[in-house]
Parts: sequence; C-alpha cells; structure tokens
Amino acid sequence: MSDPSLLEETPGDRFILHVDMDSFYASAEIRRNPAFAAKPVIVGADPREGKGRGVVVACNYVSRGYGVRSGMPISRAWALCPGAVYVRPDFDYYVSLSTKVMEVVRRFADKFEQVSIDEAFLDVSDRVKTPAAALSLVERLRRELIEKTGLTCSVGIAENKSAAKIATDINKPDRVTLIPRGRAKEFLAPLPIGRITGVGRKTELLLQGLGITTIGDLQKADENQLGRRLGRMARWLVQVANGVERAEIREQPSRSLSTERTLEEDTTDWDVIEQMVGAMAEELASRAVDARLSFKSVGIKIRFEGFETHTRETRLVASTQDRGVIRREALLLLSRFRSGKKKVRLVGVRISGLRMMSARQASIESWLGIKEESG
Repeated sequence: MSDPSLLEETPGDRFILHVDMDSFYASAEIRRNPAFAAKPVIVGADPREGKGRGVVVACNYVSRGYGVRSGMPISRAWALCPGAVYVRPDFDYYVSLSTKVMEVVRRFADKFEQVSIDEAFLDVSDRVKTPAAALSLVERLRRELIEKTGLTCSVGIAENKSAAKIATDINKPDRVTLIPRGRAKEFLAPLPIGRITGVGRKTELLLQGLGITTIGDLQKADENQLGRRLGRMARWLVQVANGVERAEIREQPSRSLSTERTLEEDTTDWDVIEQMVGAMAEELASRAVDARLSFKSVGIKIRFEGFETHTRETRLVASTQDRGVIRREALLLLSRFRSGKKKVRLVGVRISGLRMMSARQASIESWLGIKEESG
C-alpha cells in the first residue's frame, strides 16, 4: 500500500471483497500439528517413497518453493521434495474448520456468497464508504480469523467480483490488494489474459491467435469480432477486462455442491484419476453432512486434452446423505470414459437436488450409514 492515492477518501458506491484462505488444506494440517509450520506440507495420496499412485490434493507455499503443485502426480512430488510432510486428506476436519471460518467471514458482510470450501465474496457497500474504511474492515476480519481459527487469508477489494478475485490471485499469501474506485481498467490492463477466471488454456490460445495477450489488449478488442469466435462469452470478457462487470453477490442457498481438480499433466493413468474422483467425492460428502443436506443427483465432469469436455449425471431413486453413494455413482459415471485413449486434463464431481434435513433425519441417516458399513 505504498501509493497514498489508494487511500483517497473518495466515496464509492460498491465495495466487493474476495476472501481466499491461504493453502487451506495444508494450513489446516499445520493448525492441527504446529510442528509442521516451517516444513513443506503435501496433502494427497500415500507417496510410498516415490512409487505411490494418486495426486497432490493441496500443498503449502513452502512446498511450492520446491516446484510442487496441486494436481501433480504424488510420485513427482516425492521426487521434487522427498523430505516433505505427506498427509492423507481429512475432509471431515476441513469442512468443520471451513464452517468456523465462514461464520467469522459472514459477520463482516452485508451480502455473503460462499463459492467453495475456502473462498467467499462479500458485499460490504452498506458498511464502508471509502477505501480506507474498506481496508480497516478487512484488517479486522483478518485479525479475527487468526484469533478464532489460527488461519490467514488473502483478500481482494474492488468494485466487482471478477476484479476482486483477480486482485486476490495476484498477491498471495496473507496479503490485501485494493483496486481503487474507477481504476480497475488501469489496474487490469498489464495482466495476462489467463488471469481472468474462466479463461482456460483453450480460450487463451484462441485470444492469442487474435493478437490478444493481455487484459489491456482485450479492452481494445472488437466485441463483434470476439462474439463471432466466443459467442456470448465475449460480452462478459469485455466487461471484466474493462472493470465494469456487475454480477451480484448471490445469497440464496446453493442448489448444488461441486468441486473439480486440474491435473498438472494430462494423463491416461485411470488409477490416478479414480483416486482423485474418490477424494473429491469424500470432500462433497463431508460438506453435505456438515450442512445437513441430502442430495438427489450425482454428476461428474471430465475434460480431455484438446479441451473436449463432457458431463454426466445420475438421478437417484430417493434423496440421501450416504457418503458412499457419491463415490460409487461418480466412479460408475467415470467408467464410461475409461475405454478411450485420450489423456485426461480435469475431473469434477457434483451433487444436486439439495434438501435441508432436520437434525433428527440427519442423525438417523448417519446411524444407518454406519450400520451399513459395519455390516
């Protein structure tokens, strides 16, 4: 915050925050075992001294200094950093901790939208009217998070959701980045187009083919020409690039829960892919149980090299909270693609048809699930 002009007391009509917990799963493990604090921590499959199958689910910033990344084969992570602390994921614990985190974050918002287990948008426009006031609120939020959970976060502040998220993403960990009112276009201009959420490698290559490599190039692009290549996405991209996107913070209960992972390298190793899907199924099950939600449908998303993407979904006979159902149905849907020879780039799991269960229903469902497993 070395530029004093960033704190100009110019009233703004909209202050949107993007709060992103820093390397959440790995930080959660360090919280549970403080002896890990200065060490590289990798959450994922058992590395088996470099012979393990599966992938890195998450890693802390110390690990990233060794070149380790989420979605990387666990065997490669071991080759890069054999001295790391390797931990199997504990999604029940992560979801429980996420609930505590979001309880703190929600209290600072006029409108609140949780978008993942460790990420949320806040509209604080009724609470603050100047950049200085927004920064003060964010620092109070960050202090309370550390006091109540022991975890740090990075925060972006802007006039809209897309700019706030970009601000967070370019300045991690444990940082606050403010885009002053009316200066989003200037702030975004030098950044590569890949910084825009939703611009994957395929779209990036297409835009580069049109001579667009930075967000500034996108600001000057012909929207009609873009529309012929990108369809309806073109209008949204131009709005994001120019800092005028105005998507609202959505407070309504989610109708679905989903998670997805991009592999660091495209692969045809279906053992690795199935382990990744199994881990995501476990994460969703924990989130559903914690929120006392039942679900009626299970779906998957799979993306191959060349960005060929497919989704499949199974509708269940009845709503359930059985964590085994998500894994079983997701793997069954995934098996339909196993005979192909294309390399897989991304996989995701989704549950939908969500319904809130009473405490009594949830406890009975949980008991039945335990009885079934023990039989």
